[in-house]
Amino acid sequence: KSVLDTFCYSGGFSLHAALNGATKVDAVDSSDAALKLAKSNAELNGVSHVMNLHKADVGDFLTKQVAQGGQWDVVILDPPKLAPSRKDLERAKIKYKKLNKAAMQAVKPGGLLLSCTCSAAMAQSGELIDVIKTCASELGRQVTLLKVLGAGGDHTILPAFPEGQYLCGYLVAVL
Repeated sequence: KSVLDTFCYSGGFSLHAALNGATKVDAVDSSDAALKLAKSNAELNGVSHVMNLHKADVGDFLTKQVAQGGQWDVVILDPPKLAPSRKDLERAKIKYKKLNKAAMQAVKPGGLLLSCTCSAAMAQSGELIDVIKTCASELGRQVTLLKVLGAGGDHTILPAFPEGQYLCGYLVAVL
């Protein structure tokens, strides 16, 4: 399987993919420091032969790859916080839509898209799944929701501080 890990940072998703049988992993980030860390982690885990690191703006990378027919079995979209507060939600939705639309085009038919947010405003509003549905509709693609993801059990949420529930991800099959 081929995997595209966007906003890869230290390469966590990329490493898991490579260690679990992916034959090709493309990891993209705009930060030299992040890519240096991802490279080091790939070497430490013995998977540097599977991982290709790309320094690029993710939006530009996706646009270029899609224009050239580039597609992967699995695409991971895990951008940094785009909506630091509710007042930023509408602006962030535009960015999430652009990124998700390009990411969905980069998924092979029958492949998987993991779309994540670390913005409480997006996670708590349910807007991310709406963005995914809209992108699928506009692209004439069908998506099936396979799993809703959140923080692990060691990331507790205080009822008095709902903003602590900010990690959210949707794993969808893209037809």
